[in-house]
Amino acid sequence: MRTNETNRPLRALGVGLGFGLLAFFVPPSLAAEPPPAALPAPPAVAAAYVERALAANLGLAGRALDVEAARARLEEVRGAWRPRVDVLARATLADGGRTIDIPTGDLLNGAYRTLNDYLRTQGRPPAFGEVPNQSIALLRSHEQETKVRVLQPLYRPELSRGVEASRAAVAGREAQLAAHRRELRLAVLMAYYTYLRSETALEILGSAQELAGEARRVNRVLADTGKLTEDRVLRAEADELELQQQRVAAERDRNHARAYFNTLLQRPLATAIDRVDETELRRAADVLLETPARDDWGAERREELLALQRAVEAATAGADAVKARSQPSVVLAVEGGIQGENYRTGGEARFVQGSLVAEFNLWDGRQRRSQWQQATLERRRAELQLADARQQLELQVRQAADEWKAAAAGFRAAQRRAEAAAQAFQLVRQREREGLANQLTFLDGRDALTRAELSRTLALHQVLMSAAALDRAAALSPAP
Repeated sequence: MRTNETNRPLRALGVGLGFGLLAFFVPPSLAAEPPPAALPAPPAVAAAYVERALAANLGLAGRALDVEAARARLEEVRGAWRPRVDVLARATLADGGRTIDIPTGDLLNGAYRTLNDYLRTQGRPPAFGEVPNQSIALLRSHEQETKVRVLQPLYRPELSRGVEASRAAVAGREAQLAAHRRELRLAVLMAYYTYLRSETALEILGSAQELAGEARRVNRVLADTGKLTEDRVLRAEADELELQQQRVAAERDRNHARAYFNTLLQRPLATAIDRVDETELRRAADVLLETPARDDWGAERREELLALQRAVEAATAGADAVKARSQPSVVLAVEGGIQGENYRTGGEARFVQGSLVAEFNLWDGRQRRSQWQQATLERRRAELQLADARQQLELQVRQAADEWKAAAAGFRAAQRRAEAAAQAFQLVRQREREGLANQLTFLDGRDALTRAELSRTLALHQVLMSAAALDRAAALSPAP
């Protein structure tokens, strides 16, 4: 009996599950124009969990708030083009201050005295009195002004560029939100498939552990009867203990997968997860395998690229806005209200005035030039980020497509191997019933079938996980 060798693939299960659990911590990302070939949707149970995560995930809710904040900033910039209406009221009390002195007495009193003397010579009383000098205060002791002021920009090109930049920023935030929704969907699917794989592996390991225990008991009986040496018994015991250790590691990985999955859904970590029947998973895998592999999958549908393109547009508009400040601006200002020493609404108290204000800066100490250079460098940086991201995302698509092709080929091979192992075990079982095969041969055949079923299960879940990664990488399905 070759118990140690036949269970060698089972020893790698703990490592395989460990790497599988890490797979959804570094999920791929993909999204953008009409897909060349869409992959079938995941099972209904998995799709329902994705919808729950999209509705409940706190990180996604924070991204949605970023979009709303960008929209609010856009409305703020748009508001600069709309008329501004202010009500201003002022009541003033003043004492002292500068005055205007008018020497009316000095100018008129000499003439008045001459006239009075002339009247006296005529026997008439004086008719002109003394006139004092006048001192007029520039500040009235009390006055008020209440008015409505309307300001309307007529020509200010930097505002138009600012609106364009804010509009591009909103589109970029929306694209980032869509990308995170895709990322969350992939994380949920990867976590769910990893959990299913862990559960199935636990069941297979349990069956293999029972088989290893039976092999140990058979070897003990044969050793006691002198048909085997003691080293075969010890090797069987070691294999059984190794399977027990792998099962403990698989339980740990299963618990980690369940906790992470429930974290994505904002649920208690120990919440039970509904499982998809193995038959339904195989049907889903069969449908996926019918999808032809293509070489024209690309990253042009990625929301990340769209967000970076919008960042370039926003930076370009920002640079144009700075450049537009060198042009003149024209503003219409209209004011109307009442003014005077007291509050009254008579005709003399009302006033209306309108102004057309033009402003053109001649020199600002090169501040505008420095700002334009900064905005130009920001645009160049955004362009470089876009080019680099496009290259990186194309690489991700290529890798995801290769992984999916390899997973599909591996599943086909594992399925044929499992079918062959099942047929071989049926022949061994028939021979064992007829007395033509001993117990060791029977256990060896059953062990080979267990290993083949485990390999097929791992390959099945790998097909589903690689398909989800490819869908994310090339954005083949509509945005969630």
